[in-house]
Amino acid sequence: MNKLMTVALAGAVALGAAGAAEADTKIAVINLPQIISELPQTKAADARLKSQFSSRVKEVERLADQGKALQDKLTRDGGSMSQADYTKNQRKLAEVSSEYRLKAQALEEDRRRALKTENDKILTKIQAAIEKIAKDKHFDIVLSGDNVAYAVDSINISDQVIQIVSKDK
Repeated sequence: MNKLMTVALAGAVALGAAGAAEADTKIAVINLPQIISELPQTKAADARLKSQFSSRVKEVERLADQGKALQDKLTRDGGSMSQADYTKNQRKLAEVSSEYRLKAQALEEDRRRALKTENDKILTKIQAAIEKIAKDKHFDIVLSGDNVAYAVDSINISDQVIQIVSKDK
């Protein structure tokens, strides 16, 4: 009985595979990292974010430099300072360190949020372009290239996606 089930199952699988081959499924592949890196919108978003956060980055860098200078001063001159000066410099270092941590954390969170917003906008445009190409060229499936072991270049539609999204500024 077990042999009969195995033979029946193997036959069903073979028939299913033959049916799928007859269906002529049209498949396309995209290279999402390539698409994102080559889009002018990505470069524009990077420039916008850099400009948007540049003053805050400079402030965080200034605090880091100030903290390092205070730490160096305490290390270098700590033994020759009066107890009052040493305590005053330690407190100042603690204040600067605390301010640095707060501002650096807030900056990182805001940058991450802004980057996600920009990426979401770009990915929405990419998805719309993929869907347009798939409908126009009657593709049944579009796979992301980083999940495909091998694909011929003729089914890669990444350049077409880049062209469509690049026009949509």
